[in-house]
Amino acid sequence: MHEAYLSLGANLGDREAALSGAIDELGKPEHTEVAAVSAFYETSPVGYRLEHPFLNCAVKLRTSLPPPVLLEHCQRIEREFGRERNGGGGQMRCRTLDIDIILYGQLTLQTPGLVIPHPEATRRLFVLVPLAEIAQGIIIGGRAVEEWIELTRAEHPEQEIRRYPANSRGRRGFFPSSAR
Repeated sequence: MHEAYLSLGANLGDREAALSGAIDELGKPEHTEVAAVSAFYETSPVGYRLEHPFLNCAVKLRTSLPPPVLLEHCQRIEREFGRERNGGGGQMRCRTLDIDIILYGQLTLQTPGLVIPHPEATRRLFVLVPLAEIAQGIIIGGRAVEEWIELTRAEHPEQEIRRYPANSRGRRGFFPSSAR
């Protein structure tokens, strides 16, 4: 089993329901379990302007799925929640659900469809802050996640992030008893 860390986000529709539903779906494949879920955070879009703020969280999975299969699983979940991919060109759009693989064990991977560690993770507070909550001290690109948070806050003060009020399902800081 490998430990994979994912970043989830949504800024259209019932954002909380989308994240909670996606978390439930992530653990469904055989030999895959959701080991931890961060609190939800409301965040500003990064690198572009949209009228709707995002809701984000981080998820730790234990899985035997290889990275390309995990990516397919994540993209299937996105489609189930109404995700429409833009045709490229770098234009960002609102999303019903976005799931990114941030880390997969110690693996470094660069393919046309998947790069691990995620190449933008260390510049996005909406990835770093929830990740630090469930993986204190985890190393990305030679630095601890907490160091990346400090650097990103200093270099990008425009990025806003605040803890979202607890949802009705009580997912905040969810750790299954087997993960304690």
